[in-house]
Amino acid sequence: MITEKSEFERRHVFYCDLLGFSKYSLSEFFDAEKCFRLFRQLDRMVADANVEIDSSVPDALTGRSPDYVVKPEAIYFSDAIVISTPPLNVDAIWLCQAAAMIQNQICRHGFLVRGSIVTGEIYHSGNTIFGPAVAKAVALEKSGIPPVVVVSEETLKCFRHATSDEDREIVKIREHQLIAHEDGLPPFVDPFWLVKIHANQPTIHERTLENIECWRTLIETGLKHGDPAVRRKYAWMARRFDSCLADKASKISRIAIPGAEV
Repeated sequence: MITEKSEFERRHVFYCDLLGFSKYSLSEFFDAEKCFRLFRQLDRMVADANVEIDSSVPDALTGRSPDYVVKPEAIYFSDAIVISTPPLNVDAIWLCQAAAMIQNQICRHGFLVRGSIVTGEIYHSGNTIFGPAVAKAVALEKSGIPPVVVVSEETLKCFRHATSDEDREIVKIREHQLIAHEDGLPPFVDPFWLVKIHANQPTIHERTLENIECWRTLIETGLKHGDPAVRRKYAWMARRFDSCLADKASKISRIAIPGAEV
């Protein structure tokens, strides 16, 4: 509840649109259960980030004692998703990874995502969110970028913050995995981070390969769309997908782009 003592606070904000979702919602093919499945998956991801961790119990994989739990808040409305977190380094990395995973999940349901991650002043409590950072995030999403999630320089600076050599190395690896830098575009969350990571691996886990192939199916379908403007979006996605594959032989095949869309 907003009271006289309520105030803005500085937070990272992820805002995105599900492209084509509103049109789908009004079509004869609309499937309510498909929508509920999608948003249940998003709810689980946010809930998992809020799980309380006993800081006295070392992580089974790294042996390190956890000292921080990300505490995101999320709201979904119409064809938009907004998630915010405290404005810290760990949160910035988590939010970029969440954006990457959300793109994967939404791809499996047949939609592309376009959005942004910014850092600034907002009020976000429960189902209420407003403030300059939200307006900035929406403006970035509406600025004519391809179907990606751009990351503001301020958020990326926070992402890169580290106080030790070990943390700097971790941040460097995470940025290489999650963030793409392409001429003419601001930094963006790479939708094909799984392709990039597994491009030259001799074996790829079945579930990972399934996720990658969902992208192929979505893009190849989009390349056949009747609207040239829509085909150009998918052609950009296809080129980005192919660019994540190294020159060596890969179990992941490239996506053929019709000549007229190159």
